[in-house]
Amino acid sequence: MSIHNLNYPALRAFIGVATEYCALIESFSDGRPIDLYTKLELILAQLHVGILPVMAELGEEEHPELENVDMSHKEWREMAKLIQSITCKESDGLSQWHEDLRGTSESGDDYCMIRAGMLWDDLADIYRDLHGGLVLWRMGTTESQIEASWKWRFGYESHWGYHLARAMQSVHEIRYQLYDD
Repeated sequence: MSIHNLNYPALRAFIGVATEYCALIESFSDGRPIDLYTKLELILAQLHVGILPVMAELGEEEHPELENVDMSHKEWREMAKLIQSITCKESDGLSQWHEDLRGTSESGDDYCMIRAGMLWDDLADIYRDLHGGLVLWRMGTTESQIEASWKWRFGYESHWGYHLARAMQSVHEIRYQLYDD
């Protein structure tokens, strides 16, 4: 089995943006990037547009050797702590903004306050799911690349797509309600 010819261009484009997203998140270890939310606004939109044409490929047989390539929970937790340290000021400010809207005509609610406070979790879960697919893709076998396409597309539909939508909304509010970046 091989990857469908029509899927290759979409996968190549998605790999570029997934790599860029992961590199941005990994750069947090050097401190907060300049224009962080401007960069996040663009890259999150590119991830959304990039995954839509990707088809979830299915292999013909199981490959147990491809099952344990994801980050461990400990690795994810360390990355999540790093992301939280970089985004906490704006995320806390956004949560407060939503709390301050309570009782106004714009009325803040608990969901928006919680969503704003969980930006770090959204960014970390997107990172984990994209990173795992990149590890598979870079193995370079047909089987691992089929698994990567499935992981990215199915994960978008069932997990990281929800985190993406919430992160996009929080970043939008940080940029255009709090006027950060």
